[in-house]
Amino acid sequence: MKLSVPRYLLTGLLWLIGVALALSVGYWNIRPASFTPLTSSAAARPDFYIDNARIQALNEQGKTTYELTTTHAVHQVEDGSTHLQQPKLLFYRGGDPAPWLLESDEGLVTEDGDRVDLSQNVLLKQELNSQPTRRLTTSALTLFPARDYAETDQDVKIEAARSVTTATGMKLFLNDGRLQLLSTVRGQHEVR
Repeated sequence: MKLSVPRYLLTGLLWLIGVALALSVGYWNIRPASFTPLTSSAAARPDFYIDNARIQALNEQGKTTYELTTTHAVHQVEDGSTHLQQPKLLFYRGGDPAPWLLESDEGLVTEDGDRVDLSQNVLLKQELNSQPTRRLTTSALTLFPARDYAETDQDVKIEAARSVTTATGMKLFLNDGRLQLLSTVRGQHEVR
């Protein structure tokens, strides 16, 4: 005896099994638990913030070593870093009374304060009485305050008097103003 199943029932049964399989696979991949937020230690959690902050640091002799102002500072719990908006740093170094001005759109200070990463529209400027103002611009700069040293691997533009120099990468020794350009150095000097 041969059992014959109508073709429309067989097709309907296969179609129903396919839909059930697709729904179960879909539920497995998109289950409600996947929509709950992850609680990871990498998530940024601030413990405090300060608006319009001004910080002044002094050395052992009571002289100002730097003054930092920022429109908004947020301290992070996980790594102890502080994120800055529009930081401006007056950095006094060496025997020179003229400070370096460092400013940018954003900044990040490590927990120990031994490293400051400045990003977006970074400007370094120093005005000396006997020399023309030096302006250095770049997209990112890392400052090591305790070492009186700053560096970048990004493009940098240096303007002084009637000359413009561009380079990729720079090391700046803030104590004596010494500057080392790393690669692709080009200069344009205007003669009077």
